[in-house]
Amino acid sequence: MNLLDFEGDYGRTYDTHIEGLIPAYSALFEIAAATATALQARAQRVLVVGPGSGTELPGLLAAMPEAAFTLVEPSPQMRGQCQALIDRIGAGARVQWAELEQLEEGGFEAVISHNVMHVLTPEAQAPLLEQMVRRVGPGGILLLSSYSETPALPLPLAMEIATARFRALGMNEPTVQAVMASRNSKVFSLDHALLERTLHQVGLEPPTQLLQALYTHLWLSRRPPLQCEGGADA
Repeated sequence: MNLLDFEGDYGRTYDTHIEGLIPAYSALFEIAAATATALQARAQRVLVVGPGSGTELPGLLAAMPEAAFTLVEPSPQMRGQCQALIDRIGAGARVQWAELEQLEEGGFEAVISHNVMHVLTPEAQAPLLEQMVRRVGPGGILLLSSYSETPALPLPLAMEIATARFRALGMNEPTVQAVMASRNSKVFSLDHALLERTLHQVGLEPPTQLLQALYTHLWLSRRPPLQCEGGADA
C-alpha cells in the first residue's frame, strides 16, 4: 500500500486503517462536534475542507442541524466515498461541493478541517491555512486538527511511543517502518507559530488547544463578532 495515495489502495481502504494511524481519531471528531454544538448550534453556513470519506460529517450535521454544508475535497476517490456516505444518511439536501478559491471570505459561521494540513508541505500549508481562516465570518469559529510537533514532547520519545503503539495495534513491521519514515516526506508538522501568526494576521483569536494525543492536535479559534454602535455585538 502506498501511504497517503488517496487515489490508490490507501484511499480505497482509508476507513479500515486511519483510526490506527491517527491517535485519538474518534475522540477528535467527538470533541469537535461537541464544540460546534456549544458555540454554533444555530449556524446557517458551515465549510468543511478535506472531509475525506466523510467520517466526521454525521456528527457535524447533528451538531449544527440548521446549517447548509459546503465541502471542499481535492481527491476524486475520497469525494466519491464521502458522497456515498451523504447519500446513505439522506443528507444530500444539506450539502454542496465547491472549490475553496470560489468561496466568499467571511461567509461561514464555522470552518472545519481535520487531518489535512499535515499531508501538505510547509510551503503549501501557509496559503491553505490563510484561505480557510479568511472564510470564518464575524463571531464564527475555526476547528482545525493536524499532526504538529511540539517541544513539550521530545521527538525521540514521541517516535518511540508511536512505534510501540503501532505494533501493539497489530500493524506489520514493513508498514510500521513505512509510517515512521513518512515524517517530512509524506507527513509534515504544522508549525504552531505559523498557525498563531496566520490567525493573528486575519483577526482571529489565538488557538485554544482542545486535544493533544502524541502529536495529534485539535485547536479552536474564534473571530470576534462585529460591534454595533454603542458596543453591542452584531
